[in-house]
Amino acid sequence: MSIQTRYKLLVMTMFFILLTACSASEPTAESISNTANADPTHTPLETVEDTRALLTYEDLMLGFDFTSPVEEAALAFPEASASPTHTFEGRLELLGEDTTGEMVVLRGNPDQEPEVSNLPEFDFEFVQSKGGYLIPAQRGLIITDHPYWNYIIEPGRVWQESNDQGYSRASFPFALVWKGSNATLSGTMTFLFNEEGVSKVWYQITQETTISFSADMWGLLDASYHPETVANAGPLREAFTQELADRFPTRHIEQLAQDYPGVDISAFGRGVSLEDMTWYGFVINGVNYTSNCPTRYGEYPYCEYMRAPSYSTAKSAFVSVALMRLAQKYDPSAPELLVKDFVPEAANSPGDWSEVTFNHVLDMATGNYESAEFMVDEEHWDTDPFWSEEYYAERIAAAFNWPHSVPPGTQWVYRTFDTFILTRALHNYLKTMGGPDSDIFDFVVDEVYLPLKMGPGVFTTLRTKDNNWQGQPYGGYGMWWVPDDLAKISNFLNTEGGVIGGEQILHPDLLVASLQRDPEDHGVVNYPGGRYNNAFWANSYSKSEGFDCEFWVAEMQGYSGIVVVLMPNGASYYYASDGRDFTWDAAIREADKINPLCP
Repeated sequence: MSIQTRYKLLVMTMFFILLTACSASEPTAESISNTANADPTHTPLETVEDTRALLTYEDLMLGFDFTSPVEEAALAFPEASASPTHTFEGRLELLGEDTTGEMVVLRGNPDQEPEVSNLPEFDFEFVQSKGGYLIPAQRGLIITDHPYWNYIIEPGRVWQESNDQGYSRASFPFALVWKGSNATLSGTMTFLFNEEGVSKVWYQITQETTISFSADMWGLLDASYHPETVANAGPLREAFTQELADRFPTRHIEQLAQDYPGVDISAFGRGVSLEDMTWYGFVINGVNYTSNCPTRYGEYPYCEYMRAPSYSTAKSAFVSVALMRLAQKYDPSAPELLVKDFVPEAANSPGDWSEVTFNHVLDMATGNYESAEFMVDEEHWDTDPFWSEEYYAERIAAAFNWPHSVPPGTQWVYRTFDTFILTRALHNYLKTMGGPDSDIFDFVVDEVYLPLKMGPGVFTTLRTKDNNWQGQPYGGYGMWWVPDDLAKISNFLNTEGGVIGGEQILHPDLLVASLQRDPEDHGVVNYPGGRYNNAFWANSYSKSEGFDCEFWVAEMQGYSGIVVVLMPNGASYYYASDGRDFTWDAAIREADKINPLCP
């Protein structure tokens, strides 16, 4: 099923979520900024209508001298701007991407191949909706022919400025994604247009979520506008309108202190440096309190569309959720199925897969590993072929190429290799139940993400290079989140108990165990005081930490510093960063002030 078809289905399956106050201390539904007419930015930006000094009409039409990116505010939708005179519908084509573009490497290898500094070919369709939104026809991960970069393109805005000689002005967020990787660099593009043509297009990249590479990139490119009727333009506009309406109720993090006096909002984001933080949020009592999105050149103008990589949070939000849904829909005993019965390549492994179940793999306890020391097997980035192989056959062979060390279920060893194996096992099991055309990632999209009203940016994932990168889903990483996605998935798991519209979607016993709420199933010990169960990390808290009782907090975690904390009082705290900082104790203490964690 295509992205466009999934997006259209989004319209058909959605319904409005009405929120009511849960207590006298909670914000009322009427006070919540929610959705249909909401601006996609959080940060009010000063209008540049009469004071624009950057990216002026002359700059974009004639060119200008530049040696770096400009302030992000110059690419932002001005709060007090006029409605656009012109309507954009058709293709925006950039020219000279392969030869024009500047880059300054801030972290990583400065001697990159020349192509790294240039954008992939850009020729994509957009439609414009009422309210001045510019909507790309293709969302999610876009595979390109560039040797290093793929695209993600998100909705932007269109408006009118008095000094633009009758042209309308547009900007939109985009990201570059390293080929075959989750590493993501965030940027913005802007241009002028009328019914006949466009100005030059200015682009800049000023933020990233990846520990291995950091760079500023910018350029001014010639462009062509191809006005034409876009297929499914009507459904695209309708789906986007519904997407806005279905956003999780959102407020800025500063509002939290007003809604709940005494809460220290500095606890949220604490422990992560500003230069490493992408964004963060706190979900409690039906509201998503979100931060700004800092870049090296000011606040990102499209914070709600800044996509951050999942890294290993995909293990929980995709692979573990897939098994929970399979168990609920088809067979509660699915977690006890044997991997070897669904992945024939197991027979060629030097390890022993004869008794390894789906559940053993989710618990990172297959018994097949080389070193039990923390992350030693996992972080062989430069030597293990698993991380560099692109096709399924070579990648699955590398994933299985580990010796047997202990019986399954007895030793925790974190291994993304094993998640790739389990993803294949779930995929093949689904085929036996849903038919030969079934796909395990599409199954989760259709059965969970679409009913949750998550946006189309999560309808794609990293896959092997087979069939032009449309092969086996990676599973262990390879998705991208915006704050709204994490608010919805965390609320679904942590507060709604895996229920959507009154229907139990996820197997309740598996979910309860994953969140450490089953005293008989805490999973596997991963380090002193910690557990790992069904791809969810967990830590215990007690009187020694200053609380009145003992309780567990479950987490989804991702390599660079991606964290989703699921507290037993119904609150969730999340952030995306790239300094490998994993810290949330301060947020838990503030959440306790609102909804006590102990009876």
